[in-house]
Amino acid sequence: MERRAVSDVLASVDATPASYLRAARELESPDVRSGLQPLRIGVLATFTFDTIVPYLTVEAARRGFATSTVLAPYGQLEQVALDPSHAVHAADVVVVAVRIENAARDLVDRFIALSNHQLDDAISHHINRIDRLVSSLRERSKATVMLWNQAPPARLAAGLADPSLDRSQSETVAEIDRKLAALARRIPSVVVVDIARLATEVGTNQWYDARLQHMGRIPFGAAAQRAIGERLARTITAARRAPAKCLVLDLDNTLWGGVLGEAGLGGIALGEELPGSAFKTFQRHCLSLRDRGVLLAIASKNNEADVFEAFTNHPDMVLQWDHFAARQVHWNDKASSLRAIAEELSIGRDALVFFDDNPVERAWVKEQLPEVTVIDVPGDPLRYAAALEVAAAFDHLVIGAEDRRRADYYQQDVRRRDLETSTGSIAEFLKALEMRVRIGPVDRETTARVTQLLAKTNQFNTTTRRHSEAELARMIEDGAIALWMRVEDRYGDNGLVGVAIAVPREHDEFVVESFLMSCRVLGRQVELVLLSSLARRVVERGGRTLVGEFIPTKKNAPAAEFFASAGFEAIEVPRWWKLDLSSGAPAAPALFEIQDP
Repeated sequence: MERRAVSDVLASVDATPASYLRAARELESPDVRSGLQPLRIGVLATFTFDTIVPYLTVEAARRGFATSTVLAPYGQLEQVALDPSHAVHAADVVVVAVRIENAARDLVDRFIALSNHQLDDAISHHINRIDRLVSSLRERSKATVMLWNQAPPARLAAGLADPSLDRSQSETVAEIDRKLAALARRIPSVVVVDIARLATEVGTNQWYDARLQHMGRIPFGAAAQRAIGERLARTITAARRAPAKCLVLDLDNTLWGGVLGEAGLGGIALGEELPGSAFKTFQRHCLSLRDRGVLLAIASKNNEADVFEAFTNHPDMVLQWDHFAARQVHWNDKASSLRAIAEELSIGRDALVFFDDNPVERAWVKEQLPEVTVIDVPGDPLRYAAALEVAAAFDHLVIGAEDRRRADYYQQDVRRRDLETSTGSIAEFLKALEMRVRIGPVDRETTARVTQLLAKTNQFNTTTRRHSEAELARMIEDGAIALWMRVEDRYGDNGLVGVAIAVPREHDEFVVESFLMSCRVLGRQVELVLLSSLARRVVERGGRTLVGEFIPTKKNAPAAEFFASAGFEAIEVPRWWKLDLSSGAPAAPALFEIQDP
């Protein structure tokens, strides 16, 4: 029988378990999965996980992964976690799925009979067990650990009286989940899979299946199994790939109802009653995306003066003109607008997500710019926010302070560009910026942001190597020098924008394993400050030669000349370069106030 393409296999899948099982079997063929990225998954669970695997296999394939899943023997959590030879430790991702129904039954069945002291002991025992389990995995594996939290129990021990208890069962389960989240924040490369939220989305009555539980220790119904497979695949994708950076929005019939140029400011639908309330709600959702670090941009065929008036004067406008990092408002085609937005923001086109109610515009962008994520916008504006959520283009597993300030960073860039045009030369511009640079060693406080930059930065990045928090921590333990850099100027704090990692090699050599800068600070010579600091620390560790490595990719051309311009001698162009440190580290440019202990 002729082997089908992945797209054909996935197209045959409907909501039935049988279709998922058939597709998963086809995806086992090396010929079918040849175009997918291999991914090894290990699973430690307190229940039978086997029935979830086909759903996970198919949903991961939708996202470009060819999975192979290793299941630890039922209930043997510690035995596997402590055995370094077990195949689970060779996985790229390890799922830890522990349910209190299996691991701490008194918290489910005997809840009312427990005193507060007994409750505290039971919770502590459970959390400590998970802590030891995850820590054991972390010591023996480089995998990202995905830790399930606890779904609501099928039945509350006190029934309708649960809210009246001094310490309700619902609150106790929430307390366990908070402690699991705190545990994940504390241990590198551990993320929570929010099963509690997923169970509420599916509905408790569909989540559990008593017959399957008694027949095969399978607690979940078919709808829950499918939802778990999809959510795990989505979480894995978020862990393995950088999210999109910019949401590019049309205006007419997207951010408001109607056509502004025809209806005028008072004629568009935007307000507290339908249909205007649907568009206002969508604007609020877009603003919440901006709050978590997503850049907003406009690509609209309109008169710019009319659009500016609408954002300035309409009383129900949630989004404001300054909320947009880039604006393309004219009568040119949308693909040209998207190219201009990517160039203006110094991001790749694959970092753009296009949202336009017009299917003709969407089709044009898909044809001209296949690397752009184009949202299939529904006809009903009440479903706009859900369409963005389902696309999962902006999924982050961790949102830090840097993410929350990203949109403001780009607004500051507008003022910097204004300064650049008003000064006579680059040197005058850089001096007028009044830049302050801080550099320090990567530690527990900065590891998450550093690994995020490693995963997302593609343009000024000499090697584009990606490392998890656990891998980075292990490199530092093995002698690597890892530095972060922050840059401030007269317009604000650009945040943590630079990373340099050098690893010791034979004799007195160190190799620049990673060197990268955010596009926000390119062209300011701050990369030379970071290099100077790295070289100084290499000399302090006894190094006399710093070897630069450049691995060309489709996107990192801006970093191609870095080593040559920084004084490195070519060894093997374009990959290998050498900097002699026998006379000390090179000095940083005299343009900065530098804090580098």
